[in-house]
Amino acid sequence: MKIIKKCAKAIQYGVTVLPLVMLTKSAFATDLLGRALEGDIADSLGGSSKFWKVFILVDIMLATAMAVKSKNPMVFLGVASVAFIPAFLLKTFVF
Repeated sequence: MKIIKKCAKAIQYGVTVLPLVMLTKSAFATDLLGRALEGDIADSLGGSSKFWKVFILVDIMLATAMAVKSKNPMVFLGVASVAFIPAFLLKTFVF
């Protein structure tokens, strides 16, 4: 009976200590994203990145297809609101 109580106590102690040990490992982790804004993200999502050029080109093609299908040229106002405004805001305020 004493052995079962000791085993149960040891298991309870292990269940309590294990999450704390796992949390302390992440406390000493190195910051891999600390220098991300210096080049990686700015090159990928900045105002003059290839992503925005492709995004605007695809947006214009989809707007053209929607304008042809719906016969409504007001669809092209969506190009300005979806593509050009976020690109301008990113270039002005973030990068």
